[in-house]
Amino acid sequence: MSEQNAANPAGVTTATATSAAPAAPAAKKPHAKARHRWSKEVSAIEFHLDNFESTATVLWRKRNEMVIKKGAKLRREAPLNKDGSVGLDDRWGNMLRQEHADAIEDFETTDDIVLKSVNETGLFLYFGRANGWLQFFDNDGKSINDWTVVQ
Repeated sequence: MSEQNAANPAGVTTATATSAAPAAPAAKKPHAKARHRWSKEVSAIEFHLDNFESTATVLWRKRNEMVIKKGAKLRREAPLNKDGSVGLDDRWGNMLRQEHADAIEDFETTDDIVLKSVNETGLFLYFGRANGWLQFFDNDGKSINDWTVVQ
């Protein structure tokens, strides 16, 4: 038996395609997370929150600048995890509140507060635990997600 036949005792020949048809381009994978894009149009819209024991009016003024208008009411206590421990959202929310303590009195903002994102704003106001993009609505009931999500 030759060396070639020893490696392939059944004598099966395999052809290597040198001029195969080009593969179809791979379809774009959908993003696991929605993507949002700031626009000048959105910067003029006041969005409101009235949920999670918190009320606020916010503006997405610049790409990385969310303004919480004076008079926002903050959630007083962060909910604990199921096991009774303090969660990351709680720690992060309290850290943001400490950074802006000079503008908070009795869980109400006494001055406008500028944060960097919708999610950071949710952590500050109500300790997160919900998608902020779906919590802030304009006067017509359209969410900030509806205004900014990239299709």
